[in-house]
Amino acid sequence: MDDFFNPPAAESDPTSDFLAREKAILGAEFTSGGESSSFDKDFEQSASAFPDLDGGEGDDAGLEGFVSGGSGAVPPAVAAIPKGPYEGGMGAQVSVTGTNEFAAFESEYPEVEVTPAPQHNGFGAAAPNYNQQPSIFSGTPAPVEEESEFIKSWKSKQAEEIARREEESARKKEETIVKAQNAIDNFYKEYNAKKEKNIAKNKEEETDFNASRTDALAQGTTWERICTLVDLQDSRSKTTTKSKQDLSRFKEILLGLKREGENAPGAAGY
Repeated sequence: MDDFFNPPAAESDPTSDFLAREKAILGAEFTSGGESSSFDKDFEQSASAFPDLDGGEGDDAGLEGFVSGGSGAVPPAVAAIPKGPYEGGMGAQVSVTGTNEFAAFESEYPEVEVTPAPQHNGFGAAAPNYNQQPSIFSGTPAPVEEESEFIKSWKSKQAEEIARREEESARKKEETIVKAQNAIDNFYKEYNAKKEKNIAKNKEEETDFNASRTDALAQGTTWERICTLVDLQDSRSKTTTKSKQDLSRFKEILLGLKREGENAPGAAGY
């Protein structure tokens, strides 16, 4: 029943609330194009309340009316300001580029040409003006000084001496190379000759050794050859074999077998 007699309030639209707040803040700026014309009219009415600075008796008169509030009286502070060269007031034509002032300055102060004063050296003659000499960096190249005969002769002798030394150095180099090659050839030649000589000597000694061994095996019995190898002549003879033991008994046995000759056991070698 309460809902029937007291219906609930309609829900508020967030967009409508936002637009309403913006309109209340901005005022006339928030209105549409139709309202802009009324805003322009209000602006013109407000502007008509201020005097036109271009009208009346020049800019100074308009400025004085604006400052004095329309009464025509100029404040003392403003009246005390000097107007300077522009007596025509604010409405006078002013040259922005300064052409008139520049022309007036040139007519009043013409350009003066400064000529260099003559220089004197104190002896009655004018001193030379070094400022008029051409610069070393000018476009005209400086003349090349020709070498003297002495320098030319010295250079020629130096060139001949250098050529002679180079020729002598090349000749000595060739001689050194030839000597080195000859020394190497002689070394290998002598080496090969000594090698061949040693080989022939070894062959000869080998032949003599084999012949002497064959002759030794053909002579006497086995015991005679053994006594010859150990250089045993009698029991007091020192053999080539060095031993700390007493070998006298062994020597007597070998000498006894040697004396028996062919009748000794093993005399034939088997």
